Amino acid sequence: MSHDVKKNKLLKKILGTLGFKIFPKETIKTERFIESSSLNSGDLIKLLINKKKINNIIQIGANDGKSDDFLRTSINIDTNLLLVEPIKSAFEQLKKNYSDFKNVRFVNKAIDIKSGKKDIFSVNPKYYDFYKKKYQTEDVSWLTVLASFHKNHLEYHGIKSSHIQSTQIDCINFKELIDQYNFDRLDLLVVDTEGYDEILITNFIQNTNIRPLIILEWIHIQKNKAEELIELLKSNNYKFFKLSKDLVCIQKSLLFN
Repeated sequence: MSHDVKKNKLLKKILGTLGFKIFPKETIKTERFIESSSLNSGDLIKLLINKKKINNIIQIGANDGKSDDFLRTSINIDTNLLLVEPIKSAFEQLKKNYSDFKNVRFVNKAIDIKSGKKDIFSVNPKYYDFYKKKYQTEDVSWLTVLASFHKNHLEYHGIKSSHIQSTQIDCINFKELIDQYNFDRLDLLVVDTEGYDEILITNFIQNTNIRPLIILEWIHIQKNKAEELIELLKSNNYKFFKLSKDLVCIQKSLLFN
């Protein structure tokens, strides 16, 4: 038996005693294929809209309504929408991309715990050409998706610190948003705020009595924060399942009606 074979067998044995498994390459390939072919968040929304379970939707971090977005292609033309996006350039594109929809309102602000002014970090458009060359593509619309209250979030995604700009924007909290736009009949809340998601969902649950279906991006949440959020949602009768990078939080009553 070769030295490499012995070494690999020993490694597998050690990892096995620690509770880890080394999956064959084919298993990993199969997993990726199944995940790519599985139900996604957009499919779920479309299904629930067709069953008339969803009509009123708030999306936080709507961006341009197209880049890395599952909502616009999943809803009906007459779905009642409140779309919130703080970055001006993305906001203008958002309005264009939803121009054919009947019942949509746009809010050029960010959602935060408190209302007021706050700095948000984004990629300076004058450096877009740098990333076009770096990634050999003309489409860098995804750069606007990275806008975040945390500068290190952009750096984590490969944006040079010198390419990041800070812009002061208007913020509004959930209660004021819902009261101002008379949106207390809410069926679905979608949150994608690049590392601020669990803070906003926690604030929403603690400061409103509305319990809609919630879809949020989980991949940037630290484990201890995720545990706290899950416990809070459990105490408010939510069940959960993961669809790719999204966490779907659904009320027990919706599951059985």
